[in-house]
Amino acid sequence: MTITLSDFLLICLAGGLGSMLRASMTSLLSHRLHPAGTIFVINALGSLLIGFAFGFALGLAPSTGAADLPKAFILFGMGLLGGFTTVSTFALQVHELWLAGRGRAALITAGGSVLLCPLMAALGLILALGAG
Repeated sequence: MTITLSDFLLICLAGGLGSMLRASMTSLLSHRLHPAGTIFVINALGSLLIGFAFGFALGLAPSTGAADLPKAFILFGMGLLGGFTTVSTFALQVHELWLAGRGRAALITAGGSVLLCPLMAALGLILALGAG
């Protein structure tokens, strides 16, 4: 996959928008969930969306495969959803739970994310391919 300078700049812009979207969603959910739960929900939703977008992109160009994905997916997947989901925030919050003596919550958050996010991505892919 070749990414031009203009693609790179658009990915950066979309990533910034995804980060703003994550911050907004974190603010909305923070009244109902613990911060680690908020990031868990955001990462699960982002995984579902990226799986769906990937399946949709493959459905648009089934003969080219993943090596030549449409630029719209690259911007949406790498940019927007890359900024929306975050491993670094997830890792920090697991660490904070652990340091606060909430080892069980830290392990549930870490294990749940590692298991749930790939499953959500697979579900999104199945939904997209089944819809097409």
